[in-house]
Amino acid sequence: MGKIEKIEKLTQKGKAGKLVSLAKDKEKEVRIAAIAGLGKLAADEDALNALIGMMEDEDADVRKAVVTALGDSKGSYVETKLSYCISHEKDAQVVEAARAALRKVRQ
Repeated sequence: MGKIEKIEKLTQKGKAGKLVSLAKDKEKEVRIAAIAGLGKLAADEDALNALIGMMEDEDADVRKAVVTALGDSKGSYVETKLSYCISHEKDAQVVEAARAALRKVRQ
């Protein structure tokens, strides 16, 4: 079983801690898949905190995946973080993804 399939199973089982570990993998594809999994578990405090921490990643693709994943969560804390990202992020694709996520959170 590859890492991507493992991520799908961990997401289904709600294993946020293991997804956090995979979100630090050296392969970007694995990291992004784990971030998406964490987004589906964003009601879990550990998953949400891990995502928030990854908003500062040096890779714009990872930051874009993080803000997209945050769109699956709710709450004023997430809204504040996404709003901050929109006003401070330098990558246009990340900003657009943050705007879309913020609209989704506010629904």
